[in-house]
Amino acid sequence: MKLTHLIAAGTAATLSYLAVKNRDKILQEMTETTDLIHRMQDNYQTIQDSLTLIQSYQKPVQEMAEEIQYKVNVYQQSIAGNLNEIQKIKEKYLAE
Repeated sequence: MKLTHLIAAGTAATLSYLAVKNRDKILQEMTETTDLIHRMQDNYQTIQDSLTLIQSYQKPVQEMAEEIQYKVNVYQQSIAGNLNEIQKIKEKYLAE
């Protein structure tokens, strides 16, 4: 048998021994990693669902914003007209 074969066999035997010796730790790490992956997937799905919900409100909110802007413009025009009338009345009484 060649030296490289002996080294490879020794290395394989050592790795096998360490794997068997630490199997509980390895199993625990695998379980924790698997749980973490599942939680991440659940969180990702929750985020996707929330994003879809937010996007569904985008159009109605935009429409409401446009309606409010229109009403503000109408109100400003109404106030401007009222201020003009008040100014005319004021000037009329000051002139007398």
